[in-house]
Amino acid sequence: MLDIMIAIFLIYALFAGLVSGVNELIVQMLEMRGKVLFEGIAMMLGELPKPTGIINSLLRKLGFDKTVGATETKALYQHPLIDTLSQPGSKPSYISPTAFSAALVQVLSNDGSLIALRQKLDDRNATLGKLLGPMLDEANDDLEKFKTKVEFHFNEVMDRVGGWYKRRAQAVMFFIGLILAVFLNIDSIYIVQQLQENPAQVKKLVEEAAAIQASEAKKQNAAPVIPPGSKEGEKNATEEAKQQIEDLASRIDKLQNLGSPIGWVCSKQAPNQSPDLL
Repeated sequence: MLDIMIAIFLIYALFAGLVSGVNELIVQMLEMRGKVLFEGIAMMLGELPKPTGIINSLLRKLGFDKTVGATETKALYQHPLIDTLSQPGSKPSYISPTAFSAALVQVLSNDGSLIALRQKLDDRNATLGKLLGPMLDEANDDLEKFKTKVEFHFNEVMDRVGGWYKRRAQAVMFFIGLILAVFLNIDSIYIVQQLQENPAQVKKLVEEAAAIQASEAKKQNAAPVIPPGSKEGEKNATEEAKQQIEDLASRIDKLQNLGSPIGWVCSKQAPNQSPDLL
């Protein structure tokens, strides 16, 4: 019974790694980290409107919301300090606090001067005035101190954005897992029944589990969820997508070569009978 449990854990560990790999590939293709980071900065600057309706809310969570308006955020992303962090036509998945504060000051003041920045933030009824005006007051019109306060608030916002991204990634992974479980026929009851009837197969799976544990003792079986605003998301998108495809191919090969009781198998029937799906 212990060997059967080890075999089941191996099958589901490999399956979890496959789900995580598919999720990471989708994240790369849709550039979800960059879109969620843009959304978080738009929220910070008071330019993120509330979605109207379930469809718009779902589109935003999947990263398809274009965030109409957001003029200051778009101007910030066009600044060379931000624009050069990603390939043309895509949004950066990581922005350092120092680059953000420097670009924000220059965008809001147009010339980087304290006088122009003060004029921009004088209207305390506007969102930017409410947020950044008190920071400038507390800094006693010292631009460096002001930038430090902006960077501190930026880090706090990024913590919240990271939470958004992780929740969205978990939801996407749930649906990916559900679809793959149906597609690959991951049936726990059937797997247990087949393993109980095939001790040789159980022995093979246990040996494979021991080999994987020995070779990957210091590695995580599933790819970690990397939130936007972290340096781990800075890797070149093309290289990361290629790596994810290679990793997926490796995981699929492992599942196929294990000889585990998963997948749909058509049993032979008489010509007038329809096949049963196991």
